Amino acid sequence: EPAYEFLLGSILHWVEAECSVERLRQQRQQQQRKEAAAQEKDEKKEEAEAGGDRQTGEGVQDAAAEAAAAAAAATEAASGPSDEELTILSAERAAAKIERLGFDVGYRLCERLAQSKPLGPGLPPPGSSGAAAAGGGAGGTAAPAVDPAALQLEAVKFLCKEFWMEVFRKQIDKLQTNHRGVFVLKDHELRWLRRLPPEDETARVAAIKLLAFPCGLIRGALSNLGIGAVVSCDFLADGKNMAACSFNVKIKS
Repeated sequence: EPAYEFLLGSILHWVEAECSVERLRQQRQQQQRKEAAAQEKDEKKEEAEAGGDRQTGEGVQDAAAEAAAAAAAATEAASGPSDEELTILSAERAAAKIERLGFDVGYRLCERLAQSKPLGPGLPPPGSSGAAAAGGGAGGTAAPAVDPAALQLEAVKFLCKEFWMEVFRKQIDKLQTNHRGVFVLKDHELRWLRRLPPEDETARVAAIKLLAFPCGLIRGALSNLGIGAVVSCDFLADGKNMAACSFNVKIKS
């Protein structure tokens, strides 16, 4: 567990450095310089093509209009987004990057686990010979069709038991579903959040960043099983107990 926490902390630190407000501001400044250089190059090209036409009254007016437009564009670009907007953008980029990292890990881990652990009664692991046989038997005889809802339920059960045990050394505490493609996975004590103090705003922000990773794990594991889903998370005790959280999984139709 300490190794997992250290690795996840290192990942979060790297992501925050990559998506920091200062980094975003530097990237924006570089983009503005590139745009200004490209605009200056285009203006010189137009001047060379126009030749002596710019000496006429019409040419002078066009040049003045172009200069005014360039000045307005430069002013608008210089203003840029506010610090608050950059902070929001930085948080969104960091969460998206952490979620993508979790997706990659979840996809690969599920690939390994599903090779030896069946999804459920009558449902072979993906990629195995049994999975191919599910679509047709020997001699071209079609096997009984599998209900998609049943497949989704067994896949989520596999996620709650085998997958969660592999990552967190425990199973999901409670699974709820409306049997229409929506699942709620409740973990009353997520190991990665146990040490965060309750009712602390800084800890809450850190917990939200951390939870982006298991959201990606769930989405990646389901994707490996051939199920597209949207995953979000929430606190069960409204932040009073950071380790108690739920993951809402909505299967894409």
